[in-house]
Amino acid sequence: MRIRLRLFVCSVVLGIVLVSSAQVKTACQTSTLPSGAQVLLDRKYADWRLKDVSDLGADDKRLWVTAHPKDCPGIAIGHFETADQLSYAILLVPKSESSHGYKIVVLAKVAADDRYVDRVLDQNAQASDSGMVISTAPRGSYSDFEGTTSVHLKVDAVNVEWIEKGAVVYYWEHGKYRTIQTSD
Repeated sequence: MRIRLRLFVCSVVLGIVLVSSAQVKTACQTSTLPSGAQVLLDRKYADWRLKDVSDLGADDKRLWVTAHPKDCPGIAIGHFETADQLSYAILLVPKSESSHGYKIVVLAKVAADDRYVDRVLDQNAQASDSGMVISTAPRGSYSDFEGTTSVHLKVDAVNVEWIEKGAVVYYWEHGKYRTIQTSD
């Protein structure tokens, strides 16, 4: 009887883990980019891929899934540059497991056609992407972690977070991206 109960509990727990993993994995797979953005990504960043939930350590994965159950830690979608046009912030990690580094790139539509431009917000070929995730920060007011500087944003921003370590918000102002460190 005890063995059957243990087997039942184990199978239920395994089922929950598999279902939640599948739901999270789907979030990254179904976060499709418009064709023009995907073409640019494939052409310029062929050796890179979106950061996935499976790239996070166990604790970071739990925290991410709790806070963002339907989101992918490697893509943020928002009105980052204009209020009437969606842009796509992408956290890229190397496809090769033997490589290190990361790139944070915004893909923004150029005009009425389907062409996109890429704007590299940050990159580091040597640093680890451990615990790093991105998300959309809604328009509004943001202050630095010391409370000395604040900005009021009329469009969305890109939130780059090192889970439980720090966060930086990238925001569009006067034709370029600027940053404010919101957490240390």
